[in-house]
Amino acid sequence: MRAVAVTLVLLEHGGVPGMGGGFIGVDIFFVLSGFLITSLLLDELGRTGRIGLSGFWIRRARRLLPALVLMVLTVGIARDLLPQEAVAGLRGDAIAAFVWLANWRFVAQKTDYFTQGATPSPLQHTWSLGVEEQYYFLWPLLLIAVAVLLAAWAKHYRLWATLAGVRFLVFLIAALGAASSAAAVMVVSSEAAHDRIYFGTDTRAPALLAGAAASALLVRDWSALNRGRCMIRNRWAKWATRVLPVVGLVALAAAAHFARGSAQEFRHGLLIAVALAAAAVIAPVALNQRAVLARVLSCPPLVWLGTISYGIYLWHWPVFLALNGERTGWSGWRLFAVRCAVTVGVAAVSWWVVEQPIRRWRPMRVPLLPLAGATVGSAVAATLLIVPVGMGPRAGVDSSLPPGVSSVAAVSPSPPVVPVHPVGQRNPNRPFTVSVFGDSIAWTLMHYLPSTPGFHFVDHTVIGCSLVRGGPYRYLGQTLDQKPECENWPSRWSAQIAADQPDVALLIIGRWETVDRVNEGRWTHIGDPTFDAYLAGELQRAVDILSGTGVRLSVATVPYSRRGERADGTLYPEDQPDRVDQWNALLRRTIGQRPNVSLLDLNKKLCPDGIYTAKVDGIQVRSDGVHLTPEGVKWLTPWLEESLR
Repeated sequence: MRAVAVTLVLLEHGGVPGMGGGFIGVDIFFVLSGFLITSLLLDELGRTGRIGLSGFWIRRARRLLPALVLMVLTVGIARDLLPQEAVAGLRGDAIAAFVWLANWRFVAQKTDYFTQGATPSPLQHTWSLGVEEQYYFLWPLLLIAVAVLLAAWAKHYRLWATLAGVRFLVFLIAALGAASSAAAVMVVSSEAAHDRIYFGTDTRAPALLAGAAASALLVRDWSALNRGRCMIRNRWAKWATRVLPVVGLVALAAAAHFARGSAQEFRHGLLIAVALAAAAVIAPVALNQRAVLARVLSCPPLVWLGTISYGIYLWHWPVFLALNGERTGWSGWRLFAVRCAVTVGVAAVSWWVVEQPIRRWRPMRVPLLPLAGATVGSAVAATLLIVPVGMGPRAGVDSSLPPGVSSVAAVSPSPPVVPVHPVGQRNPNRPFTVSVFGDSIAWTLMHYLPSTPGFHFVDHTVIGCSLVRGGPYRYLGQTLDQKPECENWPSRWSAQIAADQPDVALLIIGRWETVDRVNEGRWTHIGDPTFDAYLAGELQRAVDILSGTGVRLSVATVPYSRRGERADGTLYPEDQPDRVDQWNALLRRTIGQRPNVSLLDLNKKLCPDGIYTAKVDGIQVRSDGVHLTPEGVKWLTPWLEESLR
């Protein structure tokens, strides 16, 4: 089942069609962990009359820490292979992963696991390790408390405290805990609480507790079960162990195919349903290992994948981010196959070279619990040395940028309109004045603009807005509504250009003209003759407004971009080069031979080879595939000044 679980995760993260619900593989891991850990702890309690906490925690640390430390330090060293915005918070993410609190860090950051387009941290997948390790810390303490309280109660009433009594109480606690947590998730689930529900230890507890409840109820002899003996004697019980896993497997397959991780699905009980389906597979298969499904899951390839599944899970996400469509030139099944091959290869090497030797190591005198703590401390110290400070926040271009620059969720307010003066009243002694109009690309240019002696740039950019008005649009796979502030650009620009009396106006637009949009009641995009006619009309209006008073106008081409990739390495529609080419061709046709209107080929400057690139002349010019970096603006400014003169 570990092989099945990790395969589901790989299929979802690889963008395989029809596997959008592969995230349930993590829930299968949780159920497996709950089942296994509870079985081991109760078995130890039955054999020895106690639970050795230090021994249990040491075994968990030896199992999980070595590969985690290796993976995190490798990511830190090889961070240049990863998207810049993905590693922006790497130092904090690494420390949180080492101390098993990654899930709460992502809750605090309001990270949305299901957001499309935004590049996640290469350590985002360590959230599940945090949930499991917190469970490993708390659950043994609870079992010890149950055993102690039951023993005290039995002594008080002069009864025998039995392991069966402990099992029953553990089952009761786990079942009630899973039910109450699942009910809370269904009650509070909403878009606002989505990240909290997905990453929270308490809200993901139903899967762990479902596995624990199944173990406490059904497992009586762990050592015999571990040797493969059939624990079922009753004919009807054997029949149930053959049927239930099939039903559970069908339910898991349906969830993996149809689920999308929406708040509505969580509200309708998706998480607890997946947990119960996984328990319906895991417990019967463990109890009756001679059943058909148990034999299928015991085939050598699946057993081998299950053996290294922890390493596969650890390594797959940074490998998938590093081997993207931009770097490899591949997409779809070819890219997925290469990613999986590299992941499995690295996981296998990690297993044989690092994980197994450390698990087998038996030091004579070194106290292992302090050693585990020292390992974590050393890893944290190494992370602080390897990962530089000041890499910036993950979600945006810069800490001072509003969220809309990278997520198009914000619109900057319109600046106050100053009194209008005739164009003829320009002050001849003032600096060369440039009025800048446009969207967030123009905004970042203005935001990072260095000192420009002899020039005065007036910023009239509005984040998230351009020429197209009305109707919803799709961006990075999400459907968004047009901001009402975007509707009044004609009147706003008319007042601003008249008030500025600039020497030249600069118009930088086009990003929002290349997205899919609703126009005249239907979804369309540039390249559709009807929509092209609409765009040409709006562009003509913009040119008339900005150049109508005799002001010289420079219109910039939109550069090729790569804001993000789909999971399978393909581009989102708005990043398709042919759409950019169509918009730039429309610019050239509209401008034509108009006097006082010229074309500023920003696309050629930022993409000199005719394809998207993040670096030009060795300088990182784009931060997120679209917007300019401070270094990029500094590099661009002399060319801009010369072009506008």
